[in-house]
Formats: sequence, structure tokens, C-alpha cells
Amino acid sequence: MSINRLKEDLIELGRLGRKNQVETRNYEDLDMDKGLWRLEGNEQSKVSKDFIISKMKEAGLEVRFDRVGNIFGRKVGTDPNKRAVMSGSHLDSVKNGGQFDGPLGVISVLEAIRIMNEEGFQNERPIELSIFVGEEGSAFYQGLIGSEVLVGDKTYDEVEKIKNDEGKPLKEVLKDYRSDYEFDINSVEYFIELHPEQGPVLYNENTPIGIVEEITGITWVKAVIYGQENHSGTTPMNSRKDPLVAASDVVSFTDERVKELLSKKGGQTVATVGKFEVYPSATNIIPGEVELGIDIRDKVDENIKLIRNDIIKTIDGLESKYQVKTQVETLFHKPPSPCSKEVVEAIYKASETLNIQTRRMSSGAAHDAQNIAKKVKTAMIFVPSVDGISHSPFEWSRWEDLEKGVNVLTQTLKNLSQY
Repeated sequence: MSINRLKEDLIELGRLGRKNQVETRNYEDLDMDKGLWRLEGNEQSKVSKDFIISKMKEAGLEVRFDRVGNIFGRKVGTDPNKRAVMSGSHLDSVKNGGQFDGPLGVISVLEAIRIMNEEGFQNERPIELSIFVGEEGSAFYQGLIGSEVLVGDKTYDEVEKIKNDEGKPLKEVLKDYRSDYEFDINSVEYFIELHPEQGPVLYNENTPIGIVEEITGITWVKAVIYGQENHSGTTPMNSRKDPLVAASDVVSFTDERVKELLSKKGGQTVATVGKFEVYPSATNIIPGEVELGIDIRDKVDENIKLIRNDIIKTIDGLESKYQVKTQVETLFHKPPSPCSKEVVEAIYKASETLNIQTRRMSSGAAHDAQNIAKKVKTAMIFVPSVDGISHSPFEWSRWEDLEKGVNVLTQTLKNLSQY
């Protein structure tokens, strides 16, 4: 493969995803001002998509957009009656995110197809590059949007109406990357997603390839606590209705309850109050409103639901304890997803052919792959993340590890395309 071509594409895509358009080539170049802000529909998103689409067309792919902004590029196979092999990921980032989360899974498929073209490899099954819209939830407050539509968890009509933080519907925000086309997921036999691990296991063990056998479940809870906005100097402490004091109970309870569950049952449950917005947010004003976003994950669905329900009960109890009003909702729930044994073995055999060491593992992060797995035989390939850091400007994967990941993906796609 051409590591230089892969490297230059990822560097350029990273540059396009930053507000300051700065280029990051090496780990030593990273700092807090070099994070990506590629939120669905913003300018960084548009220029990045235009770059990828041009590269897909250069590789001879048939490019299509669907009704919600998913992008597909097809390498036609020699047998039109066979279902496709699909591989891909997303382009959108979290706020101030890293360079490889998502884009690696897109560029790697593109590079695999370019390698096949150069080698004159004839795939029997079509090979489909997929770019899923709204995976991170950073613009529309819902994650895995594009893959949800593909598998029928949500309708095209529903998703077109989802609004971003500016109150604009997805249909309007992504108008330049939409059409009337609706992709039929039943035309796909296999799906693979290549992704940085986003954890420390592979890096700490110095293992270049992780083969994912299951993907964690995830729930997002949104809570809003309404109090009485008032003067900080003239309002007595015993007559306040302070939603920020009430919200602090939720933060503490979430941390303590999960640790309690882990001490009793073990496992890998995690929960994070990752969003905490205070209004009007002034030093001399008792807040009138606080909004929290809570992320809960586990390989065991029962544990996710247990923690979620306990948190909701705690939020409901704030009304009598602090004389505030509360509003709480589950934004989405994705149960844990097992991967296809057939695709897991295909990845293992490809790695063995290339004499690349592997480790079988679970994914602690959610991915579009877990949605696609509901309809298609699916698995994932992980490459190491330096120090296990992700969703941060300091996210990094070594170029030599990315090369191995793409080589394994290429060999796997070749093999599956001939089944």
C-alpha cells in the first residue's frame, strides 16, 4: 500500500476539519488549539466532504447521497447478483476532537480500493464505501443518525426533521449532500469498520490489531433543572431554589452509584455527566436553569438500564428536596451488539496471512457498526490509540499502526468480496 498517500489524505482531512486550518503531521505537533470542529453541516464539514467526494470519484467509485446525507461510493463487482461488502465510518467530530476518529475508517476503505485498482484485483461482490452522517451527536444531540436510518430504527421522514443547536432541521443543513435516493441495507452481506481503539489496551500491549467481537451498549439521558434566578447577594440561603446545587447531587450520585455497582458485580459499567450548562452563568446571579447530559455504557444491557433508572429517580427526587422543577428524558438507547463470528474469523485469517499480531476484544465506544450489525454480518478492526486518548486534540495513532490496519482491511475486503 501507499502509506504516503494514506498519510497525506488523513493530514489534509485533519487540516480541513480545524477552524484554524492548521496541519498536524506528527504526535509532537499536537496541542489544545489543534482540535477538530467538524460538526455536521458546518463549514469544516462541507469542505471535508467535498475533498472526500473528489477522491472517491478519482478512484472510479459511483457516488450517491441518500435522503439524510449518508454518502456511498461503489466499486462494481463482477457478479451483479451478489450482495455487497460494505466498509466505512463517519467524518463528523466531537467538539475539539481528534484527527483519526471516524476519518480513518473512511480513508482506509478508499485506500484499499485504490490498491485493488492498481493491482487489477477483480472483486466479485460490489464493494461499498459508506460515510455515515451524524455519528457523534455533536451537532444534532443524537448519535449514530445515518446508520439508524439504514437499518430502519428511524424513518427518513423522522430524521430529516431533527434540529441542530441553531434550530435548523437536518434536511436544510445538509441540503447539498442529499438526494431522493434510499439505500437498501438488504443489498449488503458484510460490513467492516476500521477505527482507532479509543482506549489503552492495544497501545499498552504493543499489539497492532484488535478484532472486535462485541460493541458496548449506550444510553444518553438529558435532564433540565429549573430553579429561581435571583440576586446572589440579597437572597437568603434558606429561601433559594438553586438548580445548580440540585444538579450537583446528580453528578455525585452518578459517580458513586456506578462505583457501587462495580464493587458488587464487577464488569465495565461507565457513566459520565459530560454536558453541564448553567443559565445565565454569571458569578453574581443564582442560576435559573441547569442542563445536564449523561452518558451510560456497558456490555450488559441490564446494567445500563439499572443505572439510567436510578439516575432518573434521583433527578425526580430533587423537586421535593430543593423546591425545583425537573424535566428528564432518554435521548436514545442502543443495546450491546455482538459481532459476526464469520467476519471476525475473516479478519483474523487476513491478519494471519499478513503475519500481523492480533488481539480479540470488546469495544467500549459506540459505533455505526453496532446499528449495521442488526441487519448485516458485521465486525470491527481496531488500531492502537497512543496512551488510549480519544475525543481530544491529543488523540493520535502511529502511522505504522495505521498502515497495518489498512493492510488487514484490504486483505479482508478482498477475501470477503470473493466469498
